Amino acid sequence: FSSSCVEETCLQSILEPYLSFTAAKWVDRPIRDQELQFSEISGTQLMQSLPAVPLALLFVTILLEQKVVLASSRRGMLMAASDAIMQLLKPLQWKHLLVPLVPESMMNDLVHYPAPFILGIPTDEKKSAEILSSLPDDVTLVDLDVGRVMLASEFVHDDSSASDGPGAAAGALRSQVLFLAESLGGIVGGAVDDSWASDSPLQIIPHDNNNKVDDFVSIRNICHDFILELLSGVHSCCLWIEEKSVEECTNGNEPAIVFDEKRFLSIKSLRSEGLNLSLFQDKQVDGSRSEFCLGTDKFDLILDAFLRTQSLSNYISHGEKESMMFW
Repeated sequence: FSSSCVEETCLQSILEPYLSFTAAKWVDRPIRDQELQFSEISGTQLMQSLPAVPLALLFVTILLEQKVVLASSRRGMLMAASDAIMQLLKPLQWKHLLVPLVPESMMNDLVHYPAPFILGIPTDEKKSAEILSSLPDDVTLVDLDVGRVMLASEFVHDDSSASDGPGAAAGALRSQVLFLAESLGGIVGGAVDDSWASDSPLQIIPHDNNNKVDDFVSIRNICHDFILELLSGVHSCCLWIEEKSVEECTNGNEPAIVFDEKRFLSIKSLRSEGLNLSLFQDKQVDGSRSEFCLGTDKFDLILDAFLRTQSLSNYISHGEKESMMFW
C-alpha cells in the first residue's frame, strides 16, 4: 500500500517547517557567521530572561568564580545562558567546571562539587525540585524562568582569617557584591530600552529583531569595559623571572611570574580617585571606563576575591614579556 509519491509528499510536509526555519539561519552560511548569530541569539535570550540588576549580579558572581546553578524548564535557555555568560567574561576565560545541561543522574553529585562551577539544571526533571530546594549555602541559584538571582550566603573565596570571623567576612563580601551589582545594573538598565520581557516557554526571538541584538551588544560592551578597567595596571604589577644557565642558553626555561598584590590594590585606589592614568591613553576608552573604577575603600573584599580567581591567573600567565618588568 506504499507509494513513493505519497511517502515523498508526507516527508516533505513533515520536514518543511524545520527546513524553512533552519535554512534562513544556518544553511549555506560560513561557520563564523553561524557562530556570531548563535552568540547574538543566546545573549538576547539571556537579556530577556533577567532584569538589569539580576543580570549584573550574575555577571559579578561569575566574575568572582562562584558556584552558580542555572535553572529553567527550557533546555535551550540553559544552553543559551551558558554561552552568553562566556561572552560577557571576555577577555577573561572561565577555567572551571561548566555543564550547560546536567543529566538527572549527576545532579546531586555535581551541586556538591568542591570547586567553582556553572551548572544548568532543567526544572522539569523528577529530582530537580528537591535538589534546587536544598542547594549548599555557597551556591547561587539563577531562575531564568522567573528572572531572579538568589545570591549564595557563603562565597568560595571567603577570608576565614578575618578578625571578626569568617561569617562577618562573608557577610561583608556579600554586601559589596550586592552594592556593585546594583550600581552596575543601573548602568546596564540605562543602556538598553525595555530589556526584560518575562518571556514564555514558547517564545521565539525573531532573527530580524535588531534592536534586541543591539541591546545585548551594549550590555556586552559594558561588561567588557568593566573588565578592562579591572585589569588596568595588572601587567605593571608583574615581574617576569627567567633563569638560564650557560648550557641552557639555547633551550629557554619556563619563566616564573611574580605578582605584586599590594601594588595592584594601590593602583585601583588611585584610579578610583582619578590620580592614576595610563602613560599612553586611549581617549575613547579611558574616559568611558572611569565610572567602573573600584576603590579599596568600598570594594576591598571584591578586589581581594578577584585576585584569587583562576581567570586572572590565566590572563597574567598569557601576558607578553615586554608588557611586564623582567629579570
